[in-house]
Amino acid sequence: MQNSSFKIGDRVRLLDAQGEGVVCDVVGSNVVIDLDGMEMTFDASELVVIEHDDLIGHAIEKKELSAKDKETRAKGKSKLKELDDVTQAVYELDLHIHELLDHFSNMTNGEILQYQMRCCRQFVREAIDKRFHKIVLIHGVGEGVLRTEIHHYLDTLQRIEYHDAPYRIYGYGATEVIIHR
Repeated sequence: MQNSSFKIGDRVRLLDAQGEGVVCDVVGSNVVIDLDGMEMTFDASELVVIEHDDLIGHAIEKKELSAKDKETRAKGKSKLKELDDVTQAVYELDLHIHELLDHFSNMTNGEILQYQMRCCRQFVREAIDKRFHKIVLIHGVGEGVLRTEIHHYLDTLQRIEYHDAPYRIYGYGATEVIIHR
């Protein structure tokens, strides 16, 4: 593919590996792309522009759940059915990596955390810009690393108050953020 077919801002996909990103720069036959937060250089022949992505079927990698995880998920779904409908819409973001990315098996835990936090920061900035009063960040329970990072980030912001989200709706794995004006 000729380098003139790539323009800054184009979404591109790697041909011989998993990954996609946005073109940041084109230098000769080299194309610099933002690949999940990291700028990497590829030869133009290694990339293809994503034009009609909704027409392309993707095989999404799914991690097999253990019997304990399946049981926990089933219990959670049954409890959700018992809950009353929530009448007020809540602006929320699920930061579980499988909700953010289709392919993440090649990422280290540090890269995954870095990506989740980038999404979190972007989401919070957007909520502030759109003047939302309340948002919910779903981080899960796990070992608490993501929750801790989210709380450290929220501590740096002014006019922000946060606490555990309502257990009845989110369980233990979410943080509710109140944005004061």
